[in-house]
Amino acid sequence: MLPRRRISLDGLWSFCPSAQLDLVQESLIAVPSPWQADARFREHTGTAWYQRQFDLPASWLMPGRVTILGFGAVDYFAEVWVNGFWMGRHEGGYLPFEFDISAAIHEGTNTIRVRVEDPPEIFAEIPHGKQSWYGMLSGIWQSVWLENRPAQHIQHVKIRTVDEEVRVDVRLSSALQGVLEAEIFAPDGRCVAQTQTQTEHFSMRVESPQCWSPEMPNLYTLQVCCGDDVLCETFGFRHIEARNGQILLNGQPFYLRAALDQDYYPELICTPPSQEYIEAQFRQAKALGLNSLRIHIKVADPRYYAAADKIGLLIWTELPNHILLSERSSQRARQTLAGIVERDGNHPSIAIWTIINEAWGVDVSNPEHRAWMAEMYDFVKELDPTRLVSGNSACWGNFNVVSDLDEYHMYFAMPDHHIQWRDWVAEFAKRPWWSYACDYDNAAAWREYQRAPWLAAPRLPAPEVRRRGDEPLLVSEFGNWGLPNVDALLAGYGGEPWWFETGLDWGDGVVYPHGVQARFRQYGLDRVFASLQELAAVSQELQFAAMKYEIEQIRRHNSIQGYVITELTDVHWECNGLLDMLRAPKIYFERFAAVNADDMLIPVWERLAIGCGETCTMPVLFSHYSQREVTGAVLEWQLRCEQLLVDGQVLPAQSLVRYAVNALGEVVFKAPEVSQPTRAKLSLRLMRDNQTIASTEQELLFVPGVHLTLKTGPVYAPDLADVVEAMGLPLTARLSEARLAVVTTLDDACREFILQGGKVLFLAEREDALQAVLPGVQIVPRAGSPWQGDWVSSLGWHRLTDIPTRSVVDFAFAGLTPEHVIRGFAAYEFAQQVYAGLLVGWLHKPTATIARKRLGRGQVLISTFRLQQHLQTNPLATWIFKELLDLIQESEER
Repeated sequence: MLPRRRISLDGLWSFCPSAQLDLVQESLIAVPSPWQADARFREHTGTAWYQRQFDLPASWLMPGRVTILGFGAVDYFAEVWVNGFWMGRHEGGYLPFEFDISAAIHEGTNTIRVRVEDPPEIFAEIPHGKQSWYGMLSGIWQSVWLENRPAQHIQHVKIRTVDEEVRVDVRLSSALQGVLEAEIFAPDGRCVAQTQTQTEHFSMRVESPQCWSPEMPNLYTLQVCCGDDVLCETFGFRHIEARNGQILLNGQPFYLRAALDQDYYPELICTPPSQEYIEAQFRQAKALGLNSLRIHIKVADPRYYAAADKIGLLIWTELPNHILLSERSSQRARQTLAGIVERDGNHPSIAIWTIINEAWGVDVSNPEHRAWMAEMYDFVKELDPTRLVSGNSACWGNFNVVSDLDEYHMYFAMPDHHIQWRDWVAEFAKRPWWSYACDYDNAAAWREYQRAPWLAAPRLPAPEVRRRGDEPLLVSEFGNWGLPNVDALLAGYGGEPWWFETGLDWGDGVVYPHGVQARFRQYGLDRVFASLQELAAVSQELQFAAMKYEIEQIRRHNSIQGYVITELTDVHWECNGLLDMLRAPKIYFERFAAVNADDMLIPVWERLAIGCGETCTMPVLFSHYSQREVTGAVLEWQLRCEQLLVDGQVLPAQSLVRYAVNALGEVVFKAPEVSQPTRAKLSLRLMRDNQTIASTEQELLFVPGVHLTLKTGPVYAPDLADVVEAMGLPLTARLSEARLAVVTTLDDACREFILQGGKVLFLAEREDALQAVLPGVQIVPRAGSPWQGDWVSSLGWHRLTDIPTRSVVDFAFAGLTPEHVIRGFAAYEFAQQVYAGLLVGWLHKPTATIARKRLGRGQVLISTFRLQQHLQTNPLATWIFKELLDLIQESEER
């Protein structure tokens, strides 16, 4: 028996970026990689030529043998010649193809020539995925090889497991002559089944097979022999279904803890460097507590799925989207889906297929498009009934039609919109009507739905909807930004990476990285943070706190069965990864698994700033999704604050219900006395027999009481008289008698007061709060602007030195964060006149939230923090108010 022989053609190829082959223009380019990975050809679009030579020994030309030229994937059209003979043409950017080149080759040196065309003119109607975000990817981006096989050989083996049965379909290059021999080898290498058959479709039985799961990625090997040809395929016994609101993996409830993975790489963009690189990345994913990855609108290199099979990660994979739904794009989508299922169907790691992401490429108001979505669901389920299918991975403004999963994407700025997140999750947990399609009745009703479907009047489902009502609920995208360490990126790339100059056309330019160091200095941020590296570190800490809170809110609800974090790695300018673009862990890497585990403790809080002497009562929940029984456990807690260490009363936890959320009781303590706002940490551990079942920590801020003093005269505070008087300040009802005014509306009388030398603390918490002209100053709502910060995250900062939050507006400020910003301050004013502000993305759109403005002989200190309604209920609001009064009085002394 002469085995298959393979020659890799990966390496340097001649490359000509033009419609006509011009040998004078040829350069060398690396294969596999998209040609855009080479700086010389990054802007090239359209057509290019590849060429290389290879040597063949005479043994490859033996009778009864064929030589196959194979391509992993070429984007988008490919035509192939060997020694001048045309071999064929292929369409499609993600799937393998091959040609029998036996008649064209000879002993010695041979030449391959490939013409690749990736025409922008049809971009809207071809599957392309995130190429619309990060740039087109063209050319030979997966491996190329030669393989010498017997004339009759195995072309494909399809494997499907049902309980102990292994069903096998073999496709041969020609009609079977003789018998097929098949053997199955267990994970330990033992042969556990074998057969001989005269048909290409047969079954085998494995007694008591070891199931494949992320915890135990048991892989079997099927070896099929056809005459002199042998082909081996790995597979696993893995069963997944959606039933009674749960995902069941091998018959057990499975809580999905996934991250989005866009499968982009530092050097070769869409081409992974090696199998080992992918495996190392997957080990990082598992160290973060993830059990699944959702590979985002891209068909990955086959090594990706092989690594997931081996390492143990459940994969949710997706059809790359088109933009325009037409007859041609629909046909291409079907062909691509069928090819994905054929190529990758044997991988036990793949558990979910997605047809459409966020309705990209369809108009959900169009009933014909909704009918197409339902047809595509049926098409995929017929191709592969063994996996779950997401019809549309939906988000704000669109919905599902038919799907095995009831899932939705949502993004909110944190801590700014933490209440909106909490309330939205609670609403989604009720299985609301708005996650599935409704009809377009009229423009007004449709706009109401698109503004915020969870606030719109309930509507009947569209006729195309097929909703069982027990589809598992998943929050299938959420996340926040954490800026990378720019110095480390520059060192890793050997200079500024090329993608620093991309992103200007997204989000009003806030995702554009280039110039970030200059912006850091230009807006005086070097007076707030020790370095850009320090700012990145606190940004990552805030990202961790945000995800911790978001996951906790999801895990509070029994009905929600999983989530997908955006995302595993940063992707060029998109910085919401758990790892950066170079796969360096972000600052919270070692801590993340504790808040992303099967078993998880959830502290439930309304406010994290606690007044001295205040009694804090914090309920604690336990989300229990591991398969272990937990009985006889106790909840231990400890409070640490500077030199103070308090071990709390142990709370006994009775027998805890699996696959559910359990209430463990309440942690109760009295906040200690401190002289300045002081950070504290509440540590929680669920213990049994000296073993930790789950643990978490919650940051707190203890705030002392405030007695305010004025250095001159009474204060005029018409809207806050009761509050100000309770704080010990003398009052006057006449503005003319005051040296200082505290107002929530600044009118012309206040303006005149300032012009004449008065000082005003202006709590500008409404859009209409400014009713006089302050030259250049505007109070602008964040909503509807980049400052809203829900997707490209905003970062609030402050220079209130007595508040120990590393100059970041973090969760201690929850409920107080501004919903308005102050416009009208130039870059040079930030270092001296701006005391708090807001940034978006890569330090863009810097704006003030606390700032001082001189006018005439006086001045006004403006704050948009939401203090007014919280001065009597939130000790941090009172402390900030005190610091603002100190600031305005200090300015008077100067």
